[in-house]
Amino acid sequence: MEILKQVLTWIDIAIMIVFIFLVAIQTSRSEGVFSPGGGDSMYARAKPGFEDQISRLTLILAIAFFVLTAVVTYMP
Repeated sequence: MEILKQVLTWIDIAIMIVFIFLVAIQTSRSEGVFSPGGGDSMYARAKPGFEDQISRLTLILAIAFFVLTAVVTYMP
């Protein structure tokens, strides 16, 4: 059981490092509606690009990091 806990801890650390890297390389999406062209971009459907895929991957890694941290913390 102790070996499993150590393996999950190392996986958790690896996910945390990748998660921090992905957050660091993302551009800001906080322009909002009041920026120039913000209202137009709200109604125009753009094709999903690299930034959308990175955002989705960041969300998945955040959930995985949360779950793994909880499992490792409460594991006997």
